[in-house]
Amino acid sequence: MADGISRARFLIGAVGAGVAAAAPATTAMAATPSAPRTQSADGPLYDLEISEAADLIRRKKITAVQLAEAVLSRAAQVEDRVIAYALAYSSDDVLAQARAADKLVRRGGYLGPLHGIPIGLKDIIFTKGILTEANSKFYRGFRPEFDATCVARLKAAGAVIVGKTQTVELASGDPAPTNNPWDLARTPGGSSSGSGAGTAAGEFLAGIGSDTRGSVRIPSAYCGITGYRTTYGVVSKHGVFPLSYTIDSVGPLARSALDAALLVDVMAGQDPADPTTRPVQRYSLADALTRDRGRRPLQGIRVGVPAAGDYFRGVPSDDQLAAFDEAVKVIASLGATVVQVTTNTLPKPFTTLNSMSTPIVNAEVGAFQYQNWKARAEDFTLPYRRQVNTGNLLPANAYVDAQRARALWMQGFLAMFDDVDVFIHPGDDIATLKPPATDPARPRRSSGNKFSAWSLTGSPSISVPTGLSGAERMPLFMLVNAAPGDDELALRVAHAFQGGTTHHKLRPPL
Repeated sequence: MADGISRARFLIGAVGAGVAAAAPATTAMAATPSAPRTQSADGPLYDLEISEAADLIRRKKITAVQLAEAVLSRAAQVEDRVIAYALAYSSDDVLAQARAADKLVRRGGYLGPLHGIPIGLKDIIFTKGILTEANSKFYRGFRPEFDATCVARLKAAGAVIVGKTQTVELASGDPAPTNNPWDLARTPGGSSSGSGAGTAAGEFLAGIGSDTRGSVRIPSAYCGITGYRTTYGVVSKHGVFPLSYTIDSVGPLARSALDAALLVDVMAGQDPADPTTRPVQRYSLADALTRDRGRRPLQGIRVGVPAAGDYFRGVPSDDQLAAFDEAVKVIASLGATVVQVTTNTLPKPFTTLNSMSTPIVNAEVGAFQYQNWKARAEDFTLPYRRQVNTGNLLPANAYVDAQRARALWMQGFLAMFDDVDVFIHPGDDIATLKPPATDPARPRRSSGNKFSAWSLTGSPSISVPTGLSGAERMPLFMLVNAAPGDDELALRVAHAFQGGTTHHKLRPPL
C-alpha cells in the first residue's frame, strides 16, 4: 500500500483525472457561494451519511467502488481549496480496497455498516508502513510498524481508508493549512482539522481524530458536522501520538450522531495494549439509537440547560444563543423534561478551566517528548517546543496540585447528573477568520472554554449542528453531554434532535 501514496494530494489516476481536467481553476482563497446545499436522497453519493450508504451497499443498490469513485472525484474537485489531506492514498489503492469490499459482498460476506465506507484518519494515528508525520518535521519520514488499534478495527469492519488528514502539529503546535469548506477564509478548527473539513466537503464520509480539549468537537462544530468525544477509555489510544495521557480521547467526526455511534461501535472495546480502556468488550450504541421509541423518543429523559447567567450560557454570539433556544424547544417537543441548571465551573484554587488543564497537558506532553526534545528540539515548531519545555520545567507539585484540584472539582461539577440525565449548552462562536483578518466585535465576551469541562471530567460530549449564522452563513452548534459512561443517553438526545431537524443535512456551498 505504501507505494500507492502521494504527499498532500491525490495521484488522480483514471477516476479523478477527468474530473480534475473539467474543474475550473481556483485559488486557495476563492470566494464561496452563500447558499448551502441540503443533502437529498437523489444527491451525489459523497453527500451520504454512513448509515444511508451502508444500507445501499448491503442491499446491493450501489457498490463500494461507486462510492469510492464519488469521493475520489469530489476530492479532485475541492482538495486544492480545502487542503484536508496530509497524505492521500492513490486512486488505485482506494479502488483496490473498494473492489475487495465488493467481492466480499458478492460472496455473502458483508461485514456490517462500515463495509466499503471511505474514512480519513488524522495524521497522528499510526498506519502500518505508511507515513505518519503528525505535521511535524521531527517525524518526517516516520512509518509505523503497526496499525493503531482503532485502524485495525476499522479495517476488520471493511472500511476503505482513503488517506491521512491534516492536523495541528502533534495535536498542539502550529496550525494545519486546512481551510473551512463553508468559507475558505475561515479556520476549520483544530486539531483534527482535515478530518472535519474533509468530511464536510465530501472527500470521505467520516474522519477519525483525537480530542484533548476539543479537537474532535471544535472542527466538527466549525464545519457543520457531528463530533463525538466518548467517555474516557471507550476507544483505545494505542498507536496514536499522545498529547495528554489522562485526557486524550479518540473519536469520530461524522455527519450525524448515528454515524458517530456506528464508528465508535467498531473502534471501541477493551484493548490490552491500552490499560486506560474501559473493561467493556463490545458496544452497541447504534442499536440503541435505531430502536423505535415513537413520536416522543426522549420521553422520560431529563435534559439540563444552563440557567440565566450560568457559565455555559456565556457565549459571545447572539446567533448561537437564539439557535440553542430553538433547539431546546425541539428537544422538549420530543418528550424530554427540560431543567434549568446552575453549574459549578470554578475549579478552586484555579480561576479558569484552562488554567487547571494547562499544567496537566504540558506536564504530560513534556514527559512524552522529553528525550526527543533533548535530542532535536529544533525540529519541533516554536509553539510546540515551548509547550514541551514548559512541561519539562513544571514542578512536580504543580502537576499534582492540578490533578488534585481536577478530582475535587469533578465531584461537584458532575453532581448535576444527580438531577438530570443529559446537559446541553450553546457553542461559543462561529469559526473565526484566519489572521490577519478579524471578525467584527461581538456583543459580549465568552465566559471561557466550554469544551474543556467535558474533557477534564472524561465525559461523553457531542457537538451537534443547530443552524447557520445570519450574516456569515457559518455553522452554529450546541454540545450534548452526559456523565462518564452514559454515552448512550447523550447520543439518544443528539440523534433525536437530528431526527426532528435538518441542520445536519446542510452541506457547504463548495
